[in-house]
Amino acid sequence: MFRSWYATCPRGAEPVLAGELEGLGAKGIRAGQGGARFTGAREVALRACLDLRTALRVLEPLADFPATSAEELYSGAEKVAWNELIAPGQTIAVSASGRAPGLTHTHFVELKIKDAIVDVVRGRTGSRPDVDPGAPDILIVAHLSRGKCSLSLDLAGDLLSNRGYRVRTVEAPLREALAAAVVLLSGWNGRVPAHDPVCGSGTLAIEAALFAAARAPNERRTLACERWPRTAAQDAETLGRLRAELRDRATRRAAEGLPPVLASDRDPDAVAATKANARAAKVELEVFQADAREVKPLSPPGQLLLNVPYGERLSAGGRKQLKTFYHQLGTAIRALEGHRAAILSASDDFESAFGIRPRARHRLWNGPLPSTLHLYEL
Repeated sequence: MFRSWYATCPRGAEPVLAGELEGLGAKGIRAGQGGARFTGAREVALRACLDLRTALRVLEPLADFPATSAEELYSGAEKVAWNELIAPGQTIAVSASGRAPGLTHTHFVELKIKDAIVDVVRGRTGSRPDVDPGAPDILIVAHLSRGKCSLSLDLAGDLLSNRGYRVRTVEAPLREALAAAVVLLSGWNGRVPAHDPVCGSGTLAIEAALFAAARAPNERRTLACERWPRTAAQDAETLGRLRAELRDRATRRAAEGLPPVLASDRDPDAVAATKANARAAKVELEVFQADAREVKPLSPPGQLLLNVPYGERLSAGGRKQLKTFYHQLGTAIRALEGHRAAILSASDDFESAFGIRPRARHRLWNGPLPSTLHLYEL
């Protein structure tokens, strides 16, 4: 049976998400700010949880109702048959976003919805579900906008960008879904070498390696919906088949031979973090210590993927030093004839200091931080 679903993503990545959904067989795709609505059978939504690279959540809509006061919010949430969605002994959590007139504090909204859920379940079963904000069996997502509240269930139960491979980190890590958006927007086909010469904790290089290997980023994770009373048996069967299909896809791709993916940084702690994270992700990376301003050409010419340092990472007075770094990096990259480069920067100084005119730009948000992805052909 076809129904409506909603996938969220980092702001600016909506066109990429829409393209991914189309590739999965989703229909009626409508991209908006921070996500895309789509229609399809439940199998399409489950495949989306496993295989989407740029998604943060895949949501199953439950209800929409007016919510301009605490009373309306509680009343609307109370009309949902929560006792059919939550099994005895299961834990819940509510995550709210947005605002409506009279409802401007997300924590208050979460508490009111939680109260309604607990009252419904206790009134119909005699027992109340416990709240577990860290790892709930069922995560209810609420969004307020224009005087209305939308309630949904999160199929995965946690952010899909939490891949599970980040065992070590460095300052200002890049969220996995945003890194995947950079890889996909770069236009790299995953068949020629790629290199991140300012790798930090390795997220860009790892996402590139997963893409090149045709590995579904979340194929190994257990989804929350596999524990839901209404759908557990059906979802477990469907997901078992989907995981087998995705593993077969990766096996076929590996048999074709994978291009080298390189990751380097001048910081030895970053090199160590990248090696640890690559091991956790079970991807092959060539990781080494080197200064990005001495970057060497790839053979054959390939794709550079960079998230360059920006002002918030530096102490006061570092702007001149940062612009000098950008200029020196541009000089080094300009010498890499036949290569392509995708460079994410949150600095207004980057493009002029870098000294190369990009063929295209894309606006992306790293959380609340606006950034620009610059695409180059050298």
